[in-house]
Amino acid sequence: MESASLVGAHSPALNTKCSLPSCPTKLGWISERSKRYARKKLASNRAVRVRSEKSEGEGGFDIDRRSLLLSSSTLGLSTLTAGNALSLPFPPPDFSSCVYPTDLPTGAVVKGDCCPPYSSNTTTVDFEFPKNLPMRTRVPAHLVGEAYIKKYDAAISAMKALPEDDPRSFTKQANVHCAYCNGAYLVGAQKQDYAIHKCWFFAPWHRWYLYFYERILAKLINDDTFALPFWNWDTAVGMSIPPMFTNTQLSIYNENRDPCHQPPQILNLLEPTSCDDGSVKTNYAQIYTHMVSGATTPLLFHGAVYRFGDEDSDLSYGTLETSPHNMVHAWTGSPKNTNREDMGSLYSAGRDPLFYCHHANVDRMWYIWNSVLGRKNIQDPDLLNSKFLFYDENKQLVQVRAGDAYDLNKLRYCYQEVDLPWLTDGRSLKKAGTLKAKPAVEKFNESPNQLTELKGPVSVRVKRPTQKRSSKEKNEAEEVLSVEGIELDVTQSAKFGIFLNLPDADASTSLDNPHFAGSFVHFGHGKHEMKTTKTTTNRKLSYKVGITETLEDIGATEDESIIVTLVPQASKFQPKEPIKFTSVKISYDNK
Repeated sequence: MESASLVGAHSPALNTKCSLPSCPTKLGWISERSKRYARKKLASNRAVRVRSEKSEGEGGFDIDRRSLLLSSSTLGLSTLTAGNALSLPFPPPDFSSCVYPTDLPTGAVVKGDCCPPYSSNTTTVDFEFPKNLPMRTRVPAHLVGEAYIKKYDAAISAMKALPEDDPRSFTKQANVHCAYCNGAYLVGAQKQDYAIHKCWFFAPWHRWYLYFYERILAKLINDDTFALPFWNWDTAVGMSIPPMFTNTQLSIYNENRDPCHQPPQILNLLEPTSCDDGSVKTNYAQIYTHMVSGATTPLLFHGAVYRFGDEDSDLSYGTLETSPHNMVHAWTGSPKNTNREDMGSLYSAGRDPLFYCHHANVDRMWYIWNSVLGRKNIQDPDLLNSKFLFYDENKQLVQVRAGDAYDLNKLRYCYQEVDLPWLTDGRSLKKAGTLKAKPAVEKFNESPNQLTELKGPVSVRVKRPTQKRSSKEKNEAEEVLSVEGIELDVTQSAKFGIFLNLPDADASTSLDNPHFAGSFVHFGHGKHEMKTTKTTTNRKLSYKVGITETLEDIGATEDESIIVTLVPQASKFQPKEPIKFTSVKISYDNK
């Protein structure tokens, strides 16, 4: 195994005190190197709102738009289309019309029908921020002691002991993810899907999911201070499955995990289904790229805009979701099962207690992106006012707004203060890699405007709209590389890396490389098209990543064109038919 000491690993003592998350520039808890780097980032960030902030904090729809929404749902209107000014925030799902999931992979074994308990007597209330809860601290799972493990295990045991028809039961809570993410809620006359993944709902929806799950566990053990642990896979000493989850005597154990990936095996973000040990350096480079250099704008980080009525809108993973998130899911799931259940498939992931520990760290990454890196969240009212439904710790059905997930102070939880070695080590490791000479761009064809197969590495010449951008221009707008018209069998997993001015890149090329710009990662799910009731296994996506910093690191900021090489990676993580794409483009996105 690669020595953690070689890459700046830290193993702090457990300290459950945490600073209030409302202090985004308080950096005393990270190392001096990370602190200097974060201050530099905070000073240069001039984040702007994606849309008008006029509706920030407001709870309702515009009256005319509300009427149109109701009409489209109840009177059978289906005229809302992509880009149409009539597109709206998503209404909450109708639990009474929940259907058997329409988006399941072949061989899926569903426990029940994934739908929550619901009757004509069920009442719904609007969420109110808790007024008297203590501030709860989520701690690194690899650092917890026996007392915490005993408490956590008791909470999961109590959840598993609840009657199956209790919405707080272990199975019903696991099925929350199945229902929302596998097509059980089809909204409006146009039967539009809740696309929780590949769009701007990903981070806020999962934050709400964990919030209510955590509150249910706290209620079951009568301890309002209880908080979930987070799988600290972004530091060397936390990259293995946390030890408590491998104890077969505990209720948090799950047999449906990859036997190759048990401790001390560390996470492999290059080959997630391989039995080969991962590389701390590669993992840091991947996390840095998807948290910092490639994720400087809200939509790059969070994913595509997705409004109610946008039936034909393109979906796109945000960097937060594609990796490490998707990779950790795939790495953890069992190869003995058809779809790498449990963690390796959306419908079954919630059955593994490790899912919530993993997503606590994904949520922490979002918090770090806001607080340490100084990035701003999306303020589009169509996101802020979109609604979800969850059962709370008292079995009460609660309606929440996506925008109300933004404030951790009001939700009364925070994260234990631990260092962020990837923040500085990630870029330094990439820059320490071999910088290759600039290729002769005239030898490469321009980006195609037609479907092209990724049977192997494909290099194309891409013209940059602007060269020699000033520091002011770079601070205000990110240069964005977009791979358009990605087509793949959504039931199968897929991964490709993006390299700039490195035409000889191949599947063995390391990610701790100055030319590495980002990764597209998809792990397979069902056949549903993710937006409408049309069933298809082929689905077009796009993927966008920021490249301003990568261009600086390879000395290409003044180049008229660059060579972009797309490399299928992870041979055991590829679909039977090659991934396809139509074009590669460069544009600019406000920060």
